[in-house]
Amino acid sequence: MSTVEDYPKNPNYGHGCYRRRIRLFSEAGRVHAELEDTNHGFRCTIFHDGEKVTDIHSEVLRIPYDTCPGAAEPLRKLIGLPLCDDVQDLIPLTDAPSNCTHLLDLALLAIRHSKRTVAELIYDISVEDQREASDALAEVYANGALIHSWQTRDWTINEPKDLKSKVLYKGFSKWASAYFSGDQREAAFVLQKGYFVSGARRFDIDTKAGQPANKHSEVMRGVCFSYSSPQIEVAKRSAHSTRDFSNTPELLLKFQDIS
Repeated sequence: MSTVEDYPKNPNYGHGCYRRRIRLFSEAGRVHAELEDTNHGFRCTIFHDGEKVTDIHSEVLRIPYDTCPGAAEPLRKLIGLPLCDDVQDLIPLTDAPSNCTHLLDLALLAIRHSKRTVAELIYDISVEDQREASDALAEVYANGALIHSWQTRDWTINEPKDLKSKVLYKGFSKWASAYFSGDQREAAFVLQKGYFVSGARRFDIDTKAGQPANKHSEVMRGVCFSYSSPQIEVAKRSAHSTRDFSNTPELLLKFQDIS
């Protein structure tokens, strides 16, 4: 069995932040979507007839495991889903464990965006590194406007006061779905998913290039496409898969290779 303790610590952790940018852009009969953060890079296009999804094209650009590109195929099972005003209504209609978590999230956001009147929506998510003696600020902006700003520590919100002690892991979906609505709810889920991934900044994951995914099978089996059979038996961790956008948010969605 492998745990996070197997990964060397990131020497830069504590001096930066996790960043993620999501861009959704609609035009007649389609929505283009792209996502980039510390650990991932994806693009997808959702085609629709005004009522349902008719086709999906996706690109897997930067990924943690060499099997992740195969997740483009199960994503096509979303074809036929109805267009709707709330991503959370679509989740029960999907088979999340058979998909890449982040590519699936991006596709569902694109489906939801097809119902908006604004053509372009850009989410910017940032989560400060957790320092021992202070909270970490987690924020999400939509087209430059601040939507949520949370002081967090150890998977819990400490501020604002009306959200104090609300959890950011198991139990988040239940309370957030009840507390928020509309675009605020979508932005809250976007921020929580970014917070979830931000913890990976604690570790120097690139030192484990080539490591079998199966080493983590006892705790990770079945959580997503690459951690499910038969992928988990053959998947290897990708080389040079991480980026640090702490001081270079302008590079997000450029999908640049390491020089």
